[in-house]
Amino acid sequence: MKLLTSSPSHVHQRGIALVMVLVVVLAMGIMAAHFSFSMKIETQLALNTTRDPDMEWMGRSGVELAKYVLAEKTRIPVDNQFDALSQFWAGGVYGTNEVLAAMSLENVPLGDGTISVRIEDAERKFNINALGPEILSQSLIYMGVDSFQSAVILDSLMDWVDPDIDTRVNGADEEAYLVEPNLPLLGPYLVKNGPLDDISELLLIRGITPELYYGMQGGLPAPNMPMGMGYGDFGFIDLFNTLGGFQININTASKEVIQMLPGMDPNLAWEVTMTRAGFDGMEGTEDDMPFMRITDLMNVPGMTPDLMSLMRRFVTNRSNTFEIYVEARIDEYVKMFRAVLVRVNARDFATLNMRWE
Repeated sequence: MKLLTSSPSHVHQRGIALVMVLVVVLAMGIMAAHFSFSMKIETQLALNTTRDPDMEWMGRSGVELAKYVLAEKTRIPVDNQFDALSQFWAGGVYGTNEVLAAMSLENVPLGDGTISVRIEDAERKFNINALGPEILSQSLIYMGVDSFQSAVILDSLMDWVDPDIDTRVNGADEEAYLVEPNLPLLGPYLVKNGPLDDISELLLIRGITPELYYGMQGGLPAPNMPMGMGYGDFGFIDLFNTLGGFQININTASKEVIQMLPGMDPNLAWEVTMTRAGFDGMEGTEDDMPFMRITDLMNVPGMTPDLMSLMRRFVTNRSNTFEIYVEARIDEYVKMFRAVLVRVNARDFATLNMRWE
């Protein structure tokens, strides 16, 4: 009896066919996985789009919550005479009444998600549109800028904000930025000839480098800055904004901001922050000792009547402009909103603007 056997060529062909089938199955599996992943992304994007209106109302609710907290503070005796980092609106625990004590600004349930609200007063920094050149000159000295570059920066800033087209001795105006922009990657641009709308506009002005703008924080570059940038421990972004009034709030300003005041130095500025921080040396705790009156600054070691007279017109213990940051979250979808509030009277605040970031 003769046995049937496959020839080597037939075995080889069957092997090739099997490999081809496996390759096709693998390719189809990859395509199916890619399709499934794409559909998942598209579904999530479509879901996020439908959530955007909800997110906007959650952001607006966060702003209204901030208004309520700031207004409620005015009901607290004594606490309504000043604004400080130790108070509830700023994340502290000082002077909360029964209403505020029962509230939270973190992960507040709302609809299908939660909101978290952060409140910062604009008066913790200098309004660069309102102050004179003396404060800016002081900041350049502390940042180690030489006299020539300081003259370029000061003249160029004045040329940037003033309405005329005349150029100061060391400044830059009109054609200067068309020929040689301060940020070459942006290409040519025109001078503003008006107040700064955002502090980041400083980067457009002749002589102001990213090192000066961002500075350094704790020996490390500021967030999203390359390593090695910065002359000192702070930059323009830490000292200035484009909101608020002429004065800074001595209860909320940082040591770096306070030391820019006429007659101040880093040691005396440190004494100011330590005095208001209380016995534990930490701000925002129960033992804080905010300056309820400007004259209370005389309790600071090293303060003299002459210094008080020199700096008094630059300081206050109240804040009237606040930046509100609202994080709206539904599941894994997160949106950040930012608003600016201005105090109209003791209990009313007007919303200047609101946008999502």
